[in-house]
Amino acid sequence: MREVPAGMAAKLKAASNSFVASFDDLNMNDIAVAAGLSRSSLYYYFAGKDDVLGFLLRAMVDELAESSLAASTITGDAPTRLRAVIRAQLESLNAHPATSQLLIANLGRAGKLPDLAARVRAGFHDPVRRLLAEGAADGTFRPLVDTELASAALFGAVLVIGLESLLLHGGIDVDVVIDSVAPMFLFGIAPSADASQPRRKASRR
Repeated sequence: MREVPAGMAAKLKAASNSFVASFDDLNMNDIAVAAGLSRSSLYYYFAGKDDVLGFLLRAMVDELAESSLAASTITGDAPTRLRAVIRAQLESLNAHPATSQLLIANLGRAGKLPDLAARVRAGFHDPVRRLLAEGAADGTFRPLVDTELASAALFGAVLVIGLESLLLHGGIDVDVVIDSVAPMFLFGIAPSADASQPRRKASRR
């Protein structure tokens, strides 16, 4: 695929929410009309609509990766920065609701784009792994055996939570979701060591 000019890229991104929900039913002419482009110019840069899909997914993942990477470097301890990374992921999903849903629906197809996986790794998994390791070193997180697995689990969990909000509510109330799920991600679901344990009922004999 040729490098897409900035003007064409901007038009495709701007139009994406109007056509990605019914992407399987569209042809290249439909996409060209929605984006205000000529069919011939679209075919000059894309072999077919799957190429357009790949371009849109890469663009969204690049934005997600860039914002997540920036969030991981703000001032604060590891938990503060991890919370910022979670927020960045949710805000990115919320900014592109239709494309986000398309990404989830086409993970199998997206899995054939190895550069997409590399972008997610570089922009999300790597900074999260570093935060988890840093937090384990300074005592703000418990040591993890596999930070790679933990970062993948975190990415997947936020992705699904964001998708559920988009499907049920048409958008993501980022503050509400953060306040609900961040403590679980940061501290787990087990009670703290000093929390009182529920008493077991005496068994009757």
